[in-house]
Amino acid sequence: MSRVDVDVPENDARANQPQTYRELQIRWAESTKSGIELRTEAQTQAPSVSVVEDKRRSGTLPRQRSLDLAPTLMFVAAVDASNKLRWWSIMPDPRVVRAESQTATGELRSQDYYLANVTIVVAFPDDPEITTLRFYHPVWNGTDFDLKQLAVVSTR
Repeated sequence: MSRVDVDVPENDARANQPQTYRELQIRWAESTKSGIELRTEAQTQAPSVSVVEDKRRSGTLPRQRSLDLAPTLMFVAAVDASNKLRWWSIMPDPRVVRAESQTATGELRSQDYYLANVTIVVAFPDDPEITTLRFYHPVWNGTDFDLKQLAVVSTR
């Protein structure tokens, strides 16, 4: 995480979760056009993000046991004011739409498209130290995944 300017503490950042969590509904817009816009490539510029709704809920969030990245997933890091990781999650990228079509030879061909405007719902622990959520797109470099920062959302 040091490549994306996030410090990971020695202890598990998700070990001491509070008994409440927050659920943010975020409007994610990569263009000013209304309606559906599909692209075959992920965004190249920062989207316009705004919090539509912020709810507090009772309970704890399920723990993810492993950090398995893929181009169709989104990595979310919750960090404090000093860029220390407080919590992380992996979720399906809500911008991705997969189309499958049949070729002339009868083989199925799949293509991933990216929606320019979506609403994202993300749940994270109700930790007063969390100041921002950072959204990343995993990009395969041939040997490992690099995390390309997509957006930063303030939780305050």
